[in-house]
Order: sequence, then structure tokens, then C-alpha cells
Amino acid sequence: MIRIVPDEAAIILEDEEPVLVISDLHLGIEKEMVAKGFRLPSYTIRMVERIRDIKEQRDTRKLIVLGDVKHSVGKVEDIDWQTVPSFFETMLDLFSDVVVLPGNHDGNISRLLPNRVRLLPAEGFVVTVGRMKIGLAHGHAWPAREAIESGNLIIGHSHFSFEVRDRFGARTRELVWVSAEYDIAGLAGSAGYKTEARGKGRVIVMPPFNRIVGGQPINSEGSTEFGPVLSCRYVDVENAEIFLLDGTRVSFQRISS
Repeated sequence: MIRIVPDEAAIILEDEEPVLVISDLHLGIEKEMVAKGFRLPSYTIRMVERIRDIKEQRDTRKLIVLGDVKHSVGKVEDIDWQTVPSFFETMLDLFSDVVVLPGNHDGNISRLLPNRVRLLPAEGFVVTVGRMKIGLAHGHAWPAREAIESGNLIIGHSHFSFEVRDRFGARTRELVWVSAEYDIAGLAGSAGYKTEARGKGRVIVMPPFNRIVGGQPINSEGSTEFGPVLSCRYVDVENAEIFLLDGTRVSFQRISS
């Protein structure tokens, strides 16, 4: 069973050994923030505390990170050497198994991960929870055929938020969960896979676990044309269910620019 952790950008896959799934850590984003003139303490410490709290409350045994472990793109920055290894050493102290699926920010990530962290291919994989098969991937590239065929697909990557404007024009944004139906055969075909699977599946797009990364408002024009899965015509984004972190359901009505 898939359970969303209330007020958190996290999923629990409930099985004999519960699994914690998070996405988009963007470790080292503080360097970019400093370059823009912001001064803030390490947000990595806060994320570790949140993960520890979830583990203690939900008794999770395994951790899966769906990509964008680090914030730097293409190269390994000095801050990556400071943050990524120490973060995952702590995760290995907390969890018996730690798995990483690389995202588009994770070039050369293997150089930074401790040996006991399992680094899997970017197209993702399928886990079995009870009788349910669940496909996991970052979402910047086409998920594996088996992940699409599972009919239960979980991705990150998009960093969706929901924008609200008051009558004075002030804007606020909150992170959101997005859940949309997809045509299994159509999505697999768009990815270039041959499949005999038919029927409808559901894709869940996770909010970023790192709350200080930017995000495109899903209720703005062109926001869903981000990544191959959601820009595919076989995903019914227009009728997606959208929820804030506290569980409040919001409307998909577009806002004007």
C-alpha cells in the first residue's frame, strides 16, 4: 500500500519492512543561495532531522531516493564533497538499505556515495508491496517499461507548486502532490517500448523533499510540459488530483500570467 506522510513530501510503501520514498534533495543548494546574496544555515541538517522523525514514527527500514540528490548540474562542486557523503553515512546509520535513482542533477554521483548505498539505473525499477507492483523513477527520462506497466508509477523531478494570488496581486506558492491517470499502452509506446499491457494506471508526482528549491506553479500555462511523462498526451494532467502537503485538495484552474 502507498501512504503519503501528512505534512511531508514523503511516501511510505507499507509492507513487512516499510520503505520510505523521497525525491529531490538538492544537497548543496546553499552555495547557490549564497551566490544570490542569501545567508542561511545548512538545510541538509534540517532534512536529516525530518527523515529521522519519519523513520521513528513509521518504523521504516529502507530508504529510496528518487533522484536529484545534489543540486549542482554536470560537475561535482566542493560543497558536494562536504554534504553528500556525510548525509548518506547518516542514512546508512538509520536504514538497513539505502537506494538511489540518479536524476538529471546527479552526474558523477557515484563518486560521492558511500559503498553501501545502492545506485540503480536512471530509468528506475519496480518494487512489490504485498500484491501491488509499483514503478519508481526520477522522471527526467522515460521510466523503465516494467515501471510503466506496473500501473502504479511514482516520480519526482517536476517540483510542482500551487500559486494563489490575493486581490492585491500578492502571490504565494505551496508545494503540491499531483496524481493523474495514464494510459499504460499509450505511455509505453511513447517511450518506445513494445507492450501487451492494457488499461489505466496512475502516476504520482512527488513534491521535492528540499523545501527551498524553486518550483513551477502547476496552475500556470505550460507548467506540465516538464519531463517526458507529463508532457505525453497519454497522461490526463487536466483532470489530475492536486493536494497541498496538509492534504487540502486544490483546483486545477489556470492563472493568468
